[in-house]
Amino acid sequence: MECILANFNYGNGPFIKTLHLGLQINKERVQRGFEEIPIIVPLVYGNKQLSIMSEEFDKEIKKNPSIFLIDKFIGGLLEDIFYKGDNYQQSLENLLKRQPLAEDRLQDYLSGSFKTQTLSGKTFVLNKEQIFFELSNNPKLLTGCQRSFMTTEGLFSKILYKAVLEPSLDLDISLLNETRIQIANKIEENKNIILLSEPSIFSYESNKKRWREEIFTPPFTHPPKNNTEEISNGMYIMVSGIEGLRKFFDVAKNFNIILYCPPYTNLEGANNSYPPEIVSNPNIKYQFARTGWSTVWWSHMSETPLITFPYQKYDDPEIFFNERTVKKLNLATIYNEGIDNPEDILKIADSKVNNLKYVNSRLLENYGTIDGIEYMSRIICDFLDGTSIESYKNVEQVL
Repeated sequence: MECILANFNYGNGPFIKTLHLGLQINKERVQRGFEEIPIIVPLVYGNKQLSIMSEEFDKEIKKNPSIFLIDKFIGGLLEDIFYKGDNYQQSLENLLKRQPLAEDRLQDYLSGSFKTQTLSGKTFVLNKEQIFFELSNNPKLLTGCQRSFMTTEGLFSKILYKAVLEPSLDLDISLLNETRIQIANKIEENKNIILLSEPSIFSYESNKKRWREEIFTPPFTHPPKNNTEEISNGMYIMVSGIEGLRKFFDVAKNFNIILYCPPYTNLEGANNSYPPEIVSNPNIKYQFARTGWSTVWWSHMSETPLITFPYQKYDDPEIFFNERTVKKLNLATIYNEGIDNPEDILKIADSKVNNLKYVNSRLLENYGTIDGIEYMSRIICDFLDGTSIESYKNVEQVL
């Protein structure tokens, strides 16, 4: 039995999107005459992750209960190197200290037989020869898989490099450089294909160049499906999967509007029973979230204005650069930028709707679709089939 190995960065979005891409690759390959193969999923967030998967992929799991094979050992290795401490620098120190051993343990683990389980508890014993390919989103560990495809919103090595050039971030330069050389470069140089979505972290740059011969794509997500459920006008709150950032979402209560949240959020004062897909409902008038790419993309795709809080010192520098991009492309309204009246914030957000539509039209014109997951799946399947992907490599960024 062949399998896909999922390898992802911290937060809810990376593992959800990686699994969506794995499922879409399966769908594409079935259309080409191949069999569907299961996806090995590292269990990083325990029952919370299982709950999210059951909610997000309910139909797929019912159709094939063995489509996801849970691996607790790999999940533990990832959890050990993921965001730790009170700020980004502490997290980076933890990564640099623990990553080499975690990577050695991972590759040693994959070199022999290892045990996985379906969501219903059925056991499958696998070995590395059964891993058809690795599918990763901004990975922090090198698996050693022969076929390895990476998706990214901005390469880790470039984030670290650019952070060195930003004194205002007040980060240890030697730490940034050491992490880039010892970890980021090594991982990125061992990928068959790197797929870079747009808009992305560095879309604010006026002179865009490829960093590692990456292939440009539409956003790494399926567009939200139309939703016509009868709900009251309100704002959707996408709380970050990084626990230390939850406190910033308390300000959403200042807007005096009904708040909706994902079922796994438990945000006090909000309706915590609606999955993210509800953002496409016409009665969801705004989205409030950190400037992570899952929320930015869904905001312009659904034409739902995004309100976000400013970059916080010592947060991930990705957010610092993301803020530059959403400002340049006029994709979000930054809360508390000298405007104290929440009603004024909502008016500014409303004024950006036409620009959200413009971004979608530009992406559609350039790629023929705004669904990056479908687009990426075709590239990966062509590569696996031995079909040339040069036409994709020749497509330039449009935003």
